[in-house]
Amino acid sequence: MNCNEKSIIIIGAGIAGLAAGIYGQMNGYKTTIFEMNHVPGGLVTSWKRKGYTFDGAMDWFIGTGLNDRSSIVWRELGYLQDRKIDYYDELLHVRDRNGKLWTLYTDPSMLEDQLLQLTDDEEDKEKVKKLCKDIARFIEAAPLDFRKPQTLYEASDYMKFAEEYADCMDIFIEYNQLLVSDYADSFKDHRLREVMTYMFYEPESPHVPFVFIFQLASMYKKTAGYPQGGSLGVSNFLEARYKELGGNIQYRATVKKIITLDGVAKGIILENGTKHFADYVVSACDTRQVIYEMLEGKYVNDAIDKLYTEGVIHASVLKVYLGVDRDFKNEPDVAVHMLNEPLDIPGLNQKRPRTSLVLRHYCNLESSYAPPGKSVMESFFYSGYDYWGDLYNKDRELYKKEKERIASIVIDQIERIYPGTKEKIEVVDVVTPVTYQRYTGNHKGAIMGWMDDTTIVPDLMKQIGATLPGLNNFYMTGQWIVTGGMIRAASSGRYAIERICLKDGVEFKTI
Repeated sequence: MNCNEKSIIIIGAGIAGLAAGIYGQMNGYKTTIFEMNHVPGGLVTSWKRKGYTFDGAMDWFIGTGLNDRSSIVWRELGYLQDRKIDYYDELLHVRDRNGKLWTLYTDPSMLEDQLLQLTDDEEDKEKVKKLCKDIARFIEAAPLDFRKPQTLYEASDYMKFAEEYADCMDIFIEYNQLLVSDYADSFKDHRLREVMTYMFYEPESPHVPFVFIFQLASMYKKTAGYPQGGSLGVSNFLEARYKELGGNIQYRATVKKIITLDGVAKGIILENGTKHFADYVVSACDTRQVIYEMLEGKYVNDAIDKLYTEGVIHASVLKVYLGVDRDFKNEPDVAVHMLNEPLDIPGLNQKRPRTSLVLRHYCNLESSYAPPGKSVMESFFYSGYDYWGDLYNKDRELYKKEKERIASIVIDQIERIYPGTKEKIEVVDVVTPVTYQRYTGNHKGAIMGWMDDTTIVPDLMKQIGATLPGLNNFYMTGQWIVTGGMIRAASSGRYAIERICLKDGVEFKTI
């Protein structure tokens, strides 16, 4: 059978699903995407409130180097060619309790100068110099190739990777052994220790220091930036590209079951009872639901069960968005403000009292998010799900009041930092882990899938791959297969279609 006669059902219109749809259409398959929501993008979305736009996902965007391989996937999808990209000289700022503003520069020499001012300890100074030297070394390394997700590497891929990055393999190893908070705690001077705690915005961040090195190096050499249009700009473009290629999306179409026959995926059953059939089924949604509900747990093994019972998931987020009749363009785009008293915010993904507030505005990166002379301001916290889930399930009114209380706490702190702001606030919107679960279907509102650092997760993910035992013509994509990040999600969609083409004996095309 010619591939032009074959069809693919894709569950989910997030970045992975849209990418799978685009690559499927480019390779002659008839594809249909079924999406539970009424808009594309999944986690990568934005929404409007009274003239303000609140962005749900965009911090920084990997793969913006038009002349290097880091951007190949985006270029194949057609996204970057005419897109304005803003680049970063600074990752963020940290304002200490004395009001002094410290800057984490993307330039390693400028970063070193800044950090050395925070310590008198010689061991600390040597550690700072080594960190900045390692960032500079990684800047010189070849940009990463995202065409194949690393969690789906085979032995030959790892050998090629090790050979190519032999000169900086020690960086991969050393800075992937502990979490950011543990690395920060290794500094002796309390001033440096406190600033380094926020190298990834949040105290007790669920990431390893290598993420910081990769982020700064990518920003410095302009392989990561901020694309005009933000989250919904990405999702809307990919949706339009998919439809332009002849793809079909059905919105408000929640998949209830995946139809199988004799170990082969045959189609889906929607929540409204309608059935749809295809030659292949690709999931681009929450894999826990896929494996244990849509497929009723029939296609599992010990590794899968272990991952889904013992694997640590990435935290969700609690966000407070404000529409403010005030221009913050002369203030830092992102700043961590140290506080004198801890915040009374339950359910956060940390053990210590929270004594800082992260504030971001979009005046410089995305001025269209607010009317002229006004600003969108955002404060965010890594949060667990259970506190908010219990409130939502037990008492919706109490859940609503708690959101309002959290917003008031944040607003009061902003008023102390920027006096006169409170009376200028025109819109308030609070997003909890429950919000993320309700609108994306992701388990416990997780925003990056699994915690793939310093846990059992990486080894189990490698064992499982993108398929399920005993089930043919079925492939999984998205953050639960390749961990978080837009470029990884897109590459997982690419990988699924590449495997389908390989199975059908046809050449995989990217144009």
